[in-house]
Amino acid sequence: MRYGCRLASGFATVVLVVLAGWSGPSSAQTQPAAAVAQVKPPGLQCNTAIPITGTDPFKGRLAGPDLPPGIIPVDPPTRSSILGSGLPCQEAVNTAGPEEAGLENLQRGFDFYSWRTYIALNSPADGSPIDKSQPDTPTRWEDMDSFKQLLDVMLPPEMRPPKWPADKAEMEAEKLRLMPPACGAQYKPGTMVVKMIEESYNEPFKTGPLIDQQGHYAIFDILMNRQMFGYISDHQLFSRDGQKSAANFGLAVDFPVGQNPDATKGIAGDTGAFMLKVSWKILTPDEIKARNFHMVNALVLMPQPGDPKLKPPCLPETLGLIGFHAVHKTKNRPQWVWTSFEHKNNVPDKDEVADRDFHGPYNFYDINCRDNCPDVNATPPREFWEPDPELQLKFKDVKFKSQIVRETPLTDAARNMNRIFHSMLEGTVWENYMLLSTQWPSAFGCATRKSVDSAVPLPQTDFLKQPDTTCSPAPTFFANSTLETYSQGAIPLASSSCIACHGNAVGFQPRASNPTPGELHLNQSDFTFMLEKAQ
Repeated sequence: MRYGCRLASGFATVVLVVLAGWSGPSSAQTQPAAAVAQVKPPGLQCNTAIPITGTDPFKGRLAGPDLPPGIIPVDPPTRSSILGSGLPCQEAVNTAGPEEAGLENLQRGFDFYSWRTYIALNSPADGSPIDKSQPDTPTRWEDMDSFKQLLDVMLPPEMRPPKWPADKAEMEAEKLRLMPPACGAQYKPGTMVVKMIEESYNEPFKTGPLIDQQGHYAIFDILMNRQMFGYISDHQLFSRDGQKSAANFGLAVDFPVGQNPDATKGIAGDTGAFMLKVSWKILTPDEIKARNFHMVNALVLMPQPGDPKLKPPCLPETLGLIGFHAVHKTKNRPQWVWTSFEHKNNVPDKDEVADRDFHGPYNFYDINCRDNCPDVNATPPREFWEPDPELQLKFKDVKFKSQIVRETPLTDAARNMNRIFHSMLEGTVWENYMLLSTQWPSAFGCATRKSVDSAVPLPQTDFLKQPDTTCSPAPTFFANSTLETYSQGAIPLASSSCIACHGNAVGFQPRASNPTPGELHLNQSDFTFMLEKAQ
């Protein structure tokens, strides 16, 4: 989620489960949760009622070409349990399981966690279940009490510092305070406001914009949850001056972790830090009518042109969700867990292109293009990258439409996991979205090491792991066709790897004025490039 790189407490009615059998909890199982129950703060919170342990309830191997018989349809009690299980506080994975290899069982556990996370984040903001949502139903992550847009945190120095308001009225007042003047007259409560900067249209490593088949720019946005905002606010990291202050000399940023409750240790459980990166497509009237995208009514403030005399317009648009990164820092994964979804009709796999086995039409590939087509996965002409206010969000080169293919096809296991969840979400817009994969630090001994320095505050992350601070990401390479379009592939140090790239993240805080000789200073901003956007 690098700009240049690659929830209300649980549901109103939650059917709680223990994954080992996906049966209802016994009274003995509920007692530890009661012992650590406490009043939760506002905003989207993980389900701490009963920690979910073990594996998913699906019988048979998923890491093969065929889905084992008997899984679909998922029986109604299990379906209700999964769809209503809430946001996980942390992952639950095991090397043991139905797959042939321990690594496959672990990946399966992370992918199951990712689907549960995706469902919890995209369930209706009013607390109703996801299978009751419509394409334009506001989601939990879009609610102002759940996540805050990055550009509403990293404010210009002349503005008052950001805050997380206490109630809906204060949230709306804060939104109006931060409203771009060009958007004010058009704003209505409930409208999403997207403030664009270069990174809102330019892909990682400034490799260029992504242009859909109607000639519009794809739009990117980044958000953080309350816990992540709280850490940034407490340490004054929302401004460059704050990051450079004496209080932050030598600060190794260490965001709070998600963890399950543990009554024996007095741990109540917490969501921990979450960050999101989303990609949007400007929908045409026909696409709005077809209702195949999750969509929002938005005001999009175009980026400031190179000429400071020009004022960017604020455009009313209906946006359709095309890409979704959810990144969660957990107790056992301080390198974070990296989840990625996208719309199933974004692009074809390269194997499908080779076999002419298309399932389009696609948002970023024209199956009928024969002559004068852009090269596959080519960036647009460099001289036209910057949006022209007069053209609004249409690309200047009217002949150019991105021709994007997925370089790394989904694994059989991911495809089968998607088939299962699509069957449970049939009839909703969410059956149009697929999990690409989940990236996680696979070297558990490395990932779970804590600092031996008692002066290091909780969660006591050890930032001096050698030789690998990323703890061996699995899978090694990982890209979303809309968010890391031009860095797909499997080339070391060049192709997209979320953890490897974000392991280089830094902010503006300086080294300590009297560092210990030979001391290393790594992962200065804790795997996020958000801090570099401080003003």
